[in-house]
Amino acid sequence: MTLQTAKTEKVCPQDEIAAYIDGELSSREELDLEIHFAGCAGCRSKLNEQKKMLCALDFALEADNLIELPVNFTKVVIANAESNVSGLRQPQERFKALFICASLFLVVIIGLGSETETVIKTFGKFGEQTFAVGSFAFHLIYDFAVGISIILRSISHQIVFNSAVAEGVLVIFFITALFALSRLVVRYDRP
Repeated sequence: MTLQTAKTEKVCPQDEIAAYIDGELSSREELDLEIHFAGCAGCRSKLNEQKKMLCALDFALEADNLIELPVNFTKVVIANAESNVSGLRQPQERFKALFICASLFLVVIIGLGSETETVIKTFGKFGEQTFAVGSFAFHLIYDFAVGISIILRSISHQIVFNSAVAEGVLVIFFITALFALSRLVVRYDRP
């Protein structure tokens, strides 16, 4: 790098050219930059290049008839993106992801230093509360299932020991079984 290039890089405000074009500079900064453009051919050419690029981009985006997208373009792109996803499809990838998460957790714990004990106690209390809520939900579902099974058992007991109702239920069950069997035979995929 020559001495002239080094001076130009330090003096020329290359980063402010885009801000100047976008109108993001204050009036004082704009005036200073315009004075600099008057004396620096390099910055003037960069300014003109950026203006030409913006004009070409505006022209390309305004010309609606140049590029026509199909009506279902978005749906096709989404379908292709979803079908080409290669994420956690193999068990090894799940193990790697779990290992990385556990490693990051340990790094965070080590990074906490003296506050580790407080954080572990907080996680312990959170675990206890989560276990309590989960236990409540499990018992609620279990008790609900036991109640439904008792109700169904008493209804079925009434149906079985009442012969007229039992014959009707058996006929409905037989017809339903035949219908389900016929549907399975029709849907069977033969090679």
